[in-house]
Amino acid sequence: MGILSATALPKFINLQSDANAGVVSGTGGAFKTGISFAHAKWLAGGHQGPVDNLDLYGSGDDLMDINSFGWPAQSWFPFESDPKLNNTADCISVWQAILDTNSPTVATNTTEDFQVTYSANTCTYTFVAQADFSIFYDSTTGEVLIDTRLL
Repeated sequence: MGILSATALPKFINLQSDANAGVVSGTGGAFKTGISFAHAKWLAGGHQGPVDNLDLYGSGDDLMDINSFGWPAQSWFPFESDPKLNNTADCISVWQAILDTNSPTVATNTTEDFQVTYSANTCTYTFVAQADFSIFYDSTTGEVLIDTRLL
């Protein structure tokens, strides 16, 4: 029994890590696509500066404020002439508007699927179930990096 446990436990741990990597990779891919889509919509509109309340999906529900670089910065009312991503609340609003869903969830604490932190125009979304897996978003370049160490 001890030999079986010693053999099976590492395989189970790897399966859990692989499943977590799949969640983060899939979520990160969807987020990256959404960020690119918002930028493409900004370009297609002929904008050359910040835009307030760009309707991402045509429903009027997911309005995105685009920064002067053409990338999602926040999703808030009222009008703001030069929106910037500059705190964790902005990071959460971008996540929710881009993914247009309540799952996976994000918050500043560890009670949700992802924990968000902010630093210098960058959001870091850390997967709570496996804290070394993260999604990074830089609002000055639009770059989205997915770090699962397994990719």
